[in-house]
Amino acid sequence: MSEKRKMWIWLLIPFLYGALSFVLSWVVPPLVAQIVFGAFWLWVGMRFARLSGSSIKNFVWGNSLWLISFLLLIWQFVLVEDENRNMAIAAVSQNYMLSFVLSGAWIYRLFDTTIIQTTPIMILAYTVMFAVFAIGFVWGKIKKKTQVEHV
Repeated sequence: MSEKRKMWIWLLIPFLYGALSFVLSWVVPPLVAQIVFGAFWLWVGMRFARLSGSSIKNFVWGNSLWLISFLLLIWQFVLVEDENRNMAIAAVSQNYMLSFVLSGAWIYRLFDTTIIQTTPIMILAYTVMFAVFAIGFVWGKIKKKTQVEHV
């Protein structure tokens, strides 16, 4: 299997987890999902950092499905009124970040302990997901550079 095909599979895994959770009404306990997918997403960021070619292109490619899902979420939950929301698009937009929802809720609770609002939690979950990938990407670049210097 080609390296590019593998990378697409890695990018699809968070979406597949969210979609299966939605369809089967089966969700891994949030703390377990957060730890497992946090470590996985950090690793994926590191893998994209080690690809040959432009670092910028690899970073954008690694976040391409994230960006599409995030923009769909913003469109459906921020820009569109509730009665005009497309439920299929709204559901799909939540799949990608589902495993990061707990961290989004934790951050949200730091700022507001009175009422739970799901849209800010989802946006924060996407933000954490992006940050974890970015940290993995930078870490992968640093590791790649130090390995080259030691050779």
